[in-house]
Amino acid sequence: MRQDVAAMLAGASRVLVAAHLLPDGDALGSSLGLMHLLAAQGKQVRVFSAGPVPEEYLFLPGMDQVSNVLPGTGDLDLAVVLDCHQPERTGQASGPFLAKLPRVAIIDHHQGAVDFGQAAWVDPTFAATSEMITLLAQEQGWPITPQAATCLFVGVQTDTGSFRYGNTTPRVLRAAADLAQAGADVWAISQEVYATHPKRLRLLGRIMDNLELSQGGRLALSQITLADLERLDAGPADLEQAVETLRLIPGVEVSALFRQTPKGTIKVSMRSRGKVDVSRVAISLGGGGHKSAAGVTMEGNMEGVRRDIAARLRQGLEALS
Repeated sequence: MRQDVAAMLAGASRVLVAAHLLPDGDALGSSLGLMHLLAAQGKQVRVFSAGPVPEEYLFLPGMDQVSNVLPGTGDLDLAVVLDCHQPERTGQASGPFLAKLPRVAIIDHHQGAVDFGQAAWVDPTFAATSEMITLLAQEQGWPITPQAATCLFVGVQTDTGSFRYGNTTPRVLRAAADLAQAGADVWAISQEVYATHPKRLRLLGRIMDNLELSQGGRLALSQITLADLERLDAGPADLEQAVETLRLIPGVEVSALFRQTPKGTIKVSMRSRGKVDVSRVAISLGGGGHKSAAGVTMEGNMEGVRRDIAARLRQGLEALS
C-alpha cells in the first residue's frame, strides 16, 4: 500500500492535496508538510481546505498557499487525500470533484473500510497521518526542510495530545525527535498551538454548565448549541479540545460532546480512555475514527441523538463489568 502511494507521488508533477472539513492540527500539518516535501522536489502542489482553519494553526509555514478554490481537472496529475478516506469528508464541492478524478491516492490513519482511490495507505496503528508522511519521506529519501518538519511536528503533537494519549508509541516519539532534528522548534510551536484564547475558556465554561455525569461518573456528556456559539462569537474550530477536557475528568471512561450544525444535523465527538471502543459506535452510524477518538454527524434533534448515543456508550461501559 505504502509503495503504491509512493509510486503515484513519484510519477506526478502537478498535485492537489486535500484533507477533511474542519481541519485539525494533523489535517493541516500533514497537508502542508507534504506540500513542502513535494515542492522541494520541483513539483507543483496546491493545497485545498474547505475550512475554517483554527487560528492556532495560522502560523504554519505555507498557510498562505492553502485555498478553498478547486483547480481545473486538467491542471492535475494526482490528488492526495489526507487524514480521511471518504471524498465527501473533504467538502461539499470537493467530494464529487475528487470522485471524478482518475488518479487519487489516500494516506490516512483512521479506521473504516476504504473503497475510494487508486492507491490507498490506511493504517490505524499510526498515531497521526503526519507520522505516516514522515516515515514515507524517510523511506523515499526526501529531504525534510525545517518548514516541512514544523508542519509535520504539529500533526504528531496534536494527534497524540502532546504525547499524552494512548497512541503515543516509540515509533511516533522517534518521528517527533527526527522532525525536531530537522528543524521543528518544539517550544515555538507549542506556544502557538496551545495559546490561551479567552473565548474558548468561556465556551468551555458553557460546556461544563451543560455537563452530565452518569454510570457512576464514568460517562460524561455535554452539548453546545448554535445559540451558544453565536453568543460567544465562537465557531466549530474553537471546540477542538473541549471533548478532550471532558475525558480528563477523574473517573470518566467515555465522553461525548454534541454540537448543533447550521444544516440542522448533530455533530457528535466521542473520546474514550481506551477500554471502550468508541469507533464501533461511530462507524455503525456512518462515522469513523479510532478506538479512543471517533465522531459522527447524525440527522435528528439534539435530545434524540443524545439519547441514542448515550444508550450505545452505556452498553459499552456495562460490557466492561
